[in-house]
Formats: sequence, C-alpha cells, structure tokens
Amino acid sequence: MTSTMLADMNVSGDLAALLLDYLADNHLQLQALERELRQFQPASRMRFRQWWHLLQILQEQLPERLVGMELGRAIKPSYVGVLGYLTLSCDTVAEALQRFQRYQRLLHDGDTAQFEVRGDLACLCWSSEFGLSTQLSDEVLVMGMVTNLRTMTGMPDLQPSSIHFVSSTPANQDAYRAFVDCPITFNQPRLELHFPMQYLTLPVTNSDPALKQLLEQQAQTLLAVLPQQEDFNHRLQQAILKAIQEGEPTLEQVAESLAMSRRTLHRRLQEKNLVFKDLLQQIRLQLARQYLAEQRLTLAEIALLLGYSEQSAFTRAFKQWSGTTPLQYQKRAASSR
Repeated sequence: MTSTMLADMNVSGDLAALLLDYLADNHLQLQALERELRQFQPASRMRFRQWWHLLQILQEQLPERLVGMELGRAIKPSYVGVLGYLTLSCDTVAEALQRFQRYQRLLHDGDTAQFEVRGDLACLCWSSEFGLSTQLSDEVLVMGMVTNLRTMTGMPDLQPSSIHFVSSTPANQDAYRAFVDCPITFNQPRLELHFPMQYLTLPVTNSDPALKQLLEQQAQTLLAVLPQQEDFNHRLQQAILKAIQEGEPTLEQVAESLAMSRRTLHRRLQEKNLVFKDLLQQIRLQLARQYLAEQRLTLAEIALLLGYSEQSAFTRAFKQWSGTTPLQYQKRAASSR
C-alpha cells in the first residue's frame, strides 16, 4: 500500500454504502468484503488506505470495467451524508460548489478542492500536498462531482469541459473518453475538473432555503466535532517543504524544524508507516510537476528550488520518478492544454 501522509487520514464511512450497493447491482457475492463494509456506520470514518484497498478489490473483480468511474456515476446524496443534501438545497450551482468547498472535510481529510476561474472555464482543483491518492479514488471523486452537477441541475446529459488525472496514461484511455464525452488527460500536475462558466448560474432544481439553513447548521456542528486534521502530518509536510526551500532536505533538518530529535522523528514516522525518503520524493515530484506545467522557470531554477545542487541530478531523479525527462513532461503538459 502506498506510503503517504494521506494514507492515514480519513474519508467518510458513509461511502461504504456506495460499495455495498455496487456489489448488489453487479451481483457480486464477496462475503468477506461485505462484512468489512458493514462495520462502517453512518457518520463514521475510515482510513484512506482502507478505502483504496476496498476499491482495488472491486476493480480486481471487474478488470474490464472502469469501476471508479462507475461508482462516481452511481453517487447519491445519501452516500455523502449532510454534504450531499446541502448542495442539493442551494439556489445555484455556484452556491452549491461554495458549500461543497467549505464543508468538503465532512467527505474526506487531506487536500480539499480549490476553485479557480480560467477564462470561460470554472475549475475545481485538488493538489497532492499530503501525497497522491489512487486513480480509482480520484475517479470516484471527480465523476461523483459530475453526477452531483447533473442531479442538482436536472440535466442528465451535462458534460464537463475536461478532466485532468494525475496518474499515468492507462492502456484503455479511450474507454474513459467514451464514458464522459469530454477530453481526459493523464500525467497532470493536479487532479482537475473543468466546466463552462455558465454552469455556475444554473438553478438547483430542488432548492429549499429553509432546508439549506437547517443542513448548514448541521454541517457546521459535524465539522466542529470532527477530530482535527492530523496536526503532525501537516507540520511534517510544511517542515519538508521548508527544508527543500533551504536546500537541506534531510531527516536531521526536518527534525530540527519540528523541534524534535532525529530519533523521535524516525519513531513517529514508523508509527504511521511512513518513510522519509518516500515523502521527500513525493513532495519533490509534486512541486516539479507544478513548476514544469507553469513553464515560467528554467530547469536549472527548478532544480535549485527542489534542493538539487545540479540540474543533471534533478533530471535523473525526475526520470526515475516519472519515467520521462522534465522536458518531455513539460512538452506533453503544454500540448494537452
């Protein structure tokens, strides 16, 4: 299982019902999986690593299917709890997306959606500051957003403008484009969902101001009682970023920034099944992808920002991480825009 800070963060246990219904709809009898899913009560939480494992089991049972996309298409408000019903009670799509962004932590910890406007496009973007999620999990999230937009507006044929995935290009990429009639790209710096700006003004068909007020109060209460997002994980990520910027991304440097001994930091990482070299690599790769996609910095400048003394060292590391050179990645990112 992937060793990232995100792996030990939480996702809503309500999603277990989505998987149980998917099993039933596809006539899959997996008793061990069903028992595991039924342990999650409404408003409970599960670790991301559990969620990823459950999705992988389903995909292995249906290897020819796009299980993540199908699960996203099957999303209903009940699978997302208060957050799902709240978005459906709003007046417009813009208001619903604002509420989703504000209360997204009811669905999952880690990086939450950021809203950006790019010309005539509205964009929902998720960074990977706490480590990458899995392709299956990203599919459920993004396709679930598309499904929710269709449900809110009463427009079942509504399509996004484009979808950007972080994972490597799959052999069956044409199946993704057939599933959603829009451009879909892979190997991107961030998970992104783009749609026309005019969608923001579309009315929500089941708008209910009184219900919205009640549900928002409930969402605020639920958010307040959630355990605070992993403070150690957040501080660790910030300390690694700081060490990279200072050109000294070592365990000793990060431990000093966290005001703890090297031994203590090593023990804390072991407790969370984290490996410092893996975390450093993930953060460097994420930063590298962003810098390359922006095309504002030279390779030498990017290497320096990532804590490498030479550009050649950065180029070798990036090719080892991604299987492609920085220049090749940059050209591919530019051509997909």
